[in-house]
Amino acid sequence: MIIETLVFSLLIGKLRGGKIKNLGKLHIRGGHLLIIGLLLEMFSLIIVKKSQGKVSQFIIEYFRIIRGITFLLVIIALIFNIKQKWLGLTLIGIIMNFIPIWANNGKMPVSIYGLVNSHMYEQLDLLKKDIILTHTIGDKNTKFYYLSDIIPIPKPYPLPKVISFGDILISISLFLLIQHFMKSNYKRGKGIKLIGNRYFKL
Repeated sequence: MIIETLVFSLLIGKLRGGKIKNLGKLHIRGGHLLIIGLLLEMFSLIIVKKSQGKVSQFIIEYFRIIRGITFLLVIIALIFNIKQKWLGLTLIGIIMNFIPIWANNGKMPVSIYGLVNSHMYEQLDLLKKDIILTHTIGDKNTKFYYLSDIIPIPKPYPLPKVISFGDILISISLFLLIQHFMKSNYKRGKGIKLIGNRYFKL
């Protein structure tokens, strides 16, 4: 969902006359926390997929903790940047996703109704067999069900999926953030930085 949002946002930004190079002006504090968090989860999933040893079993047993650390690092990084335009909305979306994940043993519940309506029968079968480490079957008895993946996006969308309200907030915030920076005008003068119609002393 995030990759699709980024590609779509860049395309719309270019069509609106924005400049991709302006995104270089976006300074993220604590960016290393984001990277560490994402790499932690990514490598954990790769290890579980590629091996069946003790390390893999350890990851499966403590995946809730691993995922909790991942989200915590991302949340801390976003708090560092809370004053950055639109990232506050991203933070809310991340927390909305984290709540059902933490409450359901580190897995995001996915609505059976959403999977069926998106014709994702293979994924539904895998979830019923509890094969997918990051997600689980959800129903109205699931903790924080309405914050889970319950919104189907079926065909003709090229990549059918089931998303959460948190995903929607994250996508909207990233779209608006990219539009804001791509359309901003940056010029350097003698000790002056022009951003939009406002001047700031360097």
